[in-house]
Formats: sequence, structure tokens, C-alpha cells
Amino acid sequence: MILPRSVLSGLFHRCASLGDAGVAALKEAGDRTGGAAVSLLGDAPDALPAARFWALLDEILRKAGLGSVAFKPGGAASAAIAWRDSAEAAEGSTGEASGARCHFATGLLRGVLSRLAGRVVEVAEVRCGGGTEPCWFLIGSVETMQRVQAGGLSATGSGEH
Repeated sequence: MILPRSVLSGLFHRCASLGDAGVAALKEAGDRTGGAAVSLLGDAPDALPAARFWALLDEILRKAGLGSVAFKPGGAASAAIAWRDSAEAAEGSTGEASGARCHFATGLLRGVLSRLAGRVVEVAEVRCGGGTEPCWFLIGSVETMQRVQAGGLSATGSGEH
């Protein structure tokens, strides 16, 4: 089931006003949405070549009106994902609501990737695009993410991609 953009927009605006509880709710909603999206990737999504997987995930997100994703392999067992809002979403997302979309995206990416991997895959936003530029997310194992964050890159900080 795909939620209308107006419902998602309302969810983002409402949760943005709830502080930490809203952030947690958005990440949980994203995680559940990501888990459900895995079934849209076919019978054996974990067997897909990486390029095909990212193209299918991008297609699903575009059709749902959530935007698009691009994958960039990284070093040290990590990678980055650029998430660009759809034109409609970017138009209505400013300030707190734009940040709310990023929390939802974090949960969605974690949900999809963790279910495919059969273990927890951490996702951390490292740069918010504010609705006009892509948001960047770093992905990796729990251990890899701890090493990266200990090296000075925080989930809300910025870094080169």
C-alpha cells in the first residue's frame, strides 16, 4: 500500500513538532515501510546484483513519490547513499518537516538493508540537503559505524562524500 503524499506530509509535519518522540516514531515508520518494501524487490532480492538492487529500490521510491536514491561504495566496509526528495516533496518540505523526512528515510533504508542482510545494518544521516540538495547517509555494520563516528563523523555532522 502506498500512502498519499498528503498523508506523509502531514505525518512529517506532526512528528517534527514532537521532538525526540517524533524522531523515534518517524524512524520506526520508515523501518516498517522499508521492511514492507523488500517484498516489492522480487523473490530473491538478496541475490540481485548491486546495480540492479539500487535501480529497483530507486524505482520503488520514485513510484511512491518519496524521491530517489543513488548508491556510492565507500572504504572501510561502508558506503554512502544520496537521497533526493521528489519535486513535490521538496516543494512542501522546509525547516523541521525536511528534517522529519530525513528521519523517515534513515528508518526506511535501515529497514530495507537490514532485512536483506539478515542482520542489523546501521544507517546514519551525515548531511541533510534541506529539500533542495540530496541528503547523504552512511551505511555499514554496527562496528564500522562506531569506528567512523569515533573518528569524528557524527550522524548529524558533515563530511566529504
